[in-house]
Amino acid sequence: MLKRYIVFLSRLTVDKYLLIILTMLSVGMVFAVMRTPPSLELFYGQLAGALIIIIYSTIKKRRTQPRAKRR
Repeated sequence: MLKRYIVFLSRLTVDKYLLIILTMLSVGMVFAVMRTPPSLELFYGQLAGALIIIIYSTIKKRRTQPRAKRR
């Protein structure tokens, strides 16, 4: 299961540092929900951070893709 998730994340063309941060945010989301009283503020904050990283990497990929096609 974890191996498939890592392969999925690597296909997002995320830089390796952003991939590490994204993984830490995902693990943090699990910990936020597993607390005795679930910390929803922490969960949604980490979810927002993960979405920002995914959107940033997508925009970055779209900007660099036309440059690669020219070469």
